[in-house]
Amino acid sequence: AVVSTQSTGTPVKFYYDILSPYAWFGFESLCRYRQPWNLELELKPMNLGKIMAESGNKPPGMNPSKGSMLARDVQRASEMMNIPYNPLKDFAKTVFIKGSIPTLKILAACQILYPEYMEELTRQSWLGLYSHDIDITDTDNIRQFAENAGVPDVDKLLEFSQGGEARQQLIDNTTEALESKCFGAPWFTITHPETGRREKFFGHDRVEMLGWMIGKPYMGHNPPQ
Repeated sequence: AVVSTQSTGTPVKFYYDILSPYAWFGFESLCRYRQPWNLELELKPMNLGKIMAESGNKPPGMNPSKGSMLARDVQRASEMMNIPYNPLKDFAKTVFIKGSIPTLKILAACQILYPEYMEELTRQSWLGLYSHDIDITDTDNIRQFAENAGVPDVDKLLEFSQGGEARQQLIDNTTEALESKCFGAPWFTITHPETGRREKFFGHDRVEMLGWMIGKPYMGHNPPQ
């Protein structure tokens, strides 16, 4: 799932679930800085529900004080970053009942079969959910995401996503995130290019801090390429 082909950049592992709009914002921010900062971005879809359960964390919407400002905060962040976010009509049903497992499996399958299409399939999945309120558990919709992303053999990808290898990839990504003490999304780790030390970050607003860690200048939400 390595997006960058450069071999001298800073490796970044990005753990995410399509259910998190903040993960979308972090994803787009890292993609925008991939070239200016020479990042080797590896996309790792994970099961956020499992992360929450295992880490003892709770979704911010479950806390009344956090929940009261969540909708406005997400809206502000999307407008600031010029990301086409729209609120879900039924957030609770979409996130807590339907979930995202079928889409996570297709992303895990893509991670194995077509890593060069991971970025665009991830983006199309978020556009489907948080721009158009499309059911991301529906096979026909998932097929459309893959077609929009330009995946060469969508039927092959869909079939592979139903098998044990894709399921195991998703489990492995989630386990790897938990082993790094992940408690939410977005979660990303880097290996410092000089010290070799691993640094961990939580939240879409920590991309600037990542740049500071590796000695790169932050140039706003839409850096020149």
